[in-house]
Amino acid sequence: MKPIYGGDKAMMRIATLTYDKAKECNGPAMRDDQEISTYILSYQIAEQLLKHFAGEWSLVGKEIVLKLKDLEYAVIINGETGTVHYGSLMTRYYSRYNVSEGVSGLVKDICSDFALPLGKPNVEIDYLFRVFVKLIGIFHARCDIQILPKISSNNIREWELQLSKDGPCGWIDEDGLAENRFGQKIDIYQWENLRTEKVATYLFGFNRFCSNFQCPMK
Repeated sequence: MKPIYGGDKAMMRIATLTYDKAKECNGPAMRDDQEISTYILSYQIAEQLLKHFAGEWSLVGKEIVLKLKDLEYAVIINGETGTVHYGSLMTRYYSRYNVSEGVSGLVKDICSDFALPLGKPNVEIDYLFRVFVKLIGIFHARCDIQILPKISSNNIREWELQLSKDGPCGWIDEDGLAENRFGQKIDIYQWENLRTEKVATYLFGFNRFCSNFQCPMK
């Protein structure tokens, strides 16, 4: 893990994995640290809010829209601008992250800005969203993976897993059915008893985005 520094405060830590550089890798592109960590933080903030309030989530471009229980307005987290919106109110999150307090401390500050009651984080989060959070946390910094909403004709929510701007992509729907660019399909709910980090790694490997991560299908 390496820290990013902004001003005199240590910013978020970006996860790095040990891998064989001799193999083909899409990762080492030069990108702005703030852009990277802002996007990762958006998912981590959303995860914490869902733990505290429960509710529904959706992706709109680079925004995560949360319809949380007992709240009047949706909470909209923008992974590009580093802002959170609640009704007509707006606050920024990137520049306020502090390593010592972590994401939970940041979420506490955001809720204080909006005067939202913050209970104990004891709500069980949707499995698929937890996988998305880990997928972004592990692979966005290294490989620029992004999750984009996909227009579906069958009323089932679907998302595109895009590796860098012009890189390969895969797809996954709300039922956990993933499809890679080679037409193979797999149900990620078969891994539900595994650690979420492992599931994210399997999903990445299934899409054959990088030869460092083997496809779990034989």
